[in-house]
Amino acid sequence: MVQKEQLAVDLVEVAPFKALAVRTGMTTDKSGTRTAWSKLVASIPLDDNRLAEVPSAFVFIPQDQWDGGVDTLWVGLAVHEFGDVPEDIETLEVRGGLCVSASVNGDEAHMWRVYEAIFAWAEQSNEYEIDRGEGVLGMETVPFEPLNALTVPYSELAAFNFTMLYPVRKK
Repeated sequence: MVQKEQLAVDLVEVAPFKALAVRTGMTTDKSGTRTAWSKLVASIPLDDNRLAEVPSAFVFIPQDQWDGGVDTLWVGLAVHEFGDVPEDIETLEVRGGLCVSASVNGDEAHMWRVYEAIFAWAEQSNEYEIDRGEGVLGMETVPFEPLNALTVPYSELAAFNFTMLYPVRKK
């Protein structure tokens, strides 16, 4: 008997926060986020006292791009304050609020099933929809432990480990 994979989709509240980030685009070899990560940590070291205590990186996605194809992303770190911002770094204000959330912990096929599950949940919900308003940022959190996936070429990743957090609003 084949057991059907259970994918948990939840609603979670996210507190507003600030981030220092590097903008990137979608690349055919999927290296854009890795290049942006390298630029980010070259300017904002991981021992910077502005960094929030959450040991993870963020990939920010403009929610209004989901329908037409995502082409702009930011890779960032949460901070308590912006302080002196290096020239190649952007500041982001994440509004927080209610988000639909799902965790990815598996191979690439599993990752795509989680994306499908989260968007299916939004389509089937009688109460909520993904907030695709201009300026609304969804995010994916990438933990540093046991492995920061942004330090490994995409083609070499055997398993993905991150959490999706996409803002929702009442229908």
